[in-house]
Amino acid sequence: MARWERVKVPPDFQGATRAERVGGTYLRYHPDQLGRVSNALAPDVVEYAADVSTALAQLGARLRANPLPLLYSTTLRSESISSSWIEGIRATPRDVAVAQIGADARTHDAAQIIRNVAAMRDAIELLGAGAWTNDHIWDIQHQLLPWQRRGYRRDQVWVGGTSKLNADYVGPPGTAVQAYVDDLLDYANTAGDLPVVLAAIVHAQFETIHPFEDGNGRVGRALVHGVFKRAGLIDGGVIPLSTALRNDEKGYLAALTGYRYDGEDRARALNTYVPQFLTYVEQAVSAASTFAEAATRLHSRWRSAVAGIRTDAALHRAIDVVIENPVISTSFLAEQLGASLRVAENVVRQLSDAGILASATGRHRKAPLYQADDILDLLSFGAEAGPHTRAPARLDEVEAGEPAVLVRRCGVPTSKGQCGNRVPSAGERCWRHR
Repeated sequence: MARWERVKVPPDFQGATRAERVGGTYLRYHPDQLGRVSNALAPDVVEYAADVSTALAQLGARLRANPLPLLYSTTLRSESISSSWIEGIRATPRDVAVAQIGADARTHDAAQIIRNVAAMRDAIELLGAGAWTNDHIWDIQHQLLPWQRRGYRRDQVWVGGTSKLNADYVGPPGTAVQAYVDDLLDYANTAGDLPVVLAAIVHAQFETIHPFEDGNGRVGRALVHGVFKRAGLIDGGVIPLSTALRNDEKGYLAALTGYRYDGEDRARALNTYVPQFLTYVEQAVSAASTFAEAATRLHSRWRSAVAGIRTDAALHRAIDVVIENPVISTSFLAEQLGASLRVAENVVRQLSDAGILASATGRHRKAPLYQADDILDLLSFGAEAGPHTRAPARLDEVEAGEPAVLVRRCGVPTSKGQCGNRVPSAGERCWRHR
C-alpha cells in the first residue's frame, strides 16, 4: 500500500546547514507497485482519454501520409531543447546548432542539450520497437549523462531544497528502486490500458520512483514518446509535450504531487492526475499540427527555390545536411558531402542565393558560419513559447518568394532591448508584459 514514511535524521555536527547540524525528520514516499493495483478511471476520464487518443492518431496519420525529414528533425530537436529547459539547462537553438558541428565548445548547456537530442532519438528507436528492458532505460540515461555510473541509483535522492530535511519530495530508498522499475516495465509491456493513459501512468510512476541520481525528468518525458511510437500513434515526428508542460510548470508539478496518494486513495489520485496529463497531450497535439503546417510550407518553399538544379547535384544533398545541422561551415559541409572545399563553397553560395542560408548572427557573427534562419525559427517555434503563449493559429499568407512569418515577437522595450518572446499575433504582448 502506498505510504509516506517518516525518517529520522540524527544531528550532523559537521553539516553545512543548521538543519543538518540540528537533525530532524523527513518524509519519503513508497508508491504502490502497478501490478498490485487497479488503474480504473471514471467514465468521463475514459471518454476524454479516447478523444485525445483519436486526435493523436489523426496527427500520426497525417505525418505518415506526408513524411518529411525536416519535420522529424525539427520536432525532435525542439522537444529536446524544451525538455532540457524544464531542468534549467538553457541554450538557444542557434547555440545548440553551433555546438552540434563542433564549432563552439564553450557552451556547456548546449552540449547537454545535444546529448538530450541523442537520448530522445535513442528512446524513440529503442522503446518504440517492442518490449522494454532495464538495458533500454540505462542506455537512454547513459546517452544523456555518460559520466554517471550505468544503472539505477543506490542512494537516497530528493527534489528541491538543499537536503532531505527541506526537500519538496524524497523518493523511495535506493534499495527499493530495482523492484519498482521491474514492476513499471512489466506494466508498460503487458497492460491493456489506452496508450495515452499508459503513458500518463508510466511517466508519473517513473518520476515518483526517481530511479537515477540525475536525468529523471528528461528520461521520464522520453518514455512518453516511446509509448506513443510503440503504439503506432506517432511516427515521423514527436509532439511538443515538454513545451506544454513548461508552459504550466506549477500545474505539472502539482499534478505529479497529487499522483502520490497515501493509503488506498488511488482512484481519486488517478482521476485527478490523468486528466491533467491528457490536457498537456491535447495541447501538444494542437501545437504539433500548426508546427507541421509550418514545416510543410517551408519544405515546399525550399524545394521550389532549388527546383531548377539537377536532382543529383550536391545542392540537394546539402539541403538534407542543413535540415539536420541548421548552422554549418564550408569545411563541415564538405566533410558531410564527401566533396572538396571548393564544391562546398559553391553550394553555400547557391543556398545563400536561394534564401536558405545566411551569415551567422549574434555572438557567432564574426565566425565563418552560415545559418538556416527558417530552421532556427521552426526550432524556436516549437521550444520557446512562454507560459500562456499560444502558437500562431495559422501561418500568415505571403507573397510568392517572400519568407513565411512563423512567429511574432512581443517587442516591448526592456533594459536589454526589445522583448523577443513569441506571441500569437502582431501587436500582442507576451505573458511577461501583459
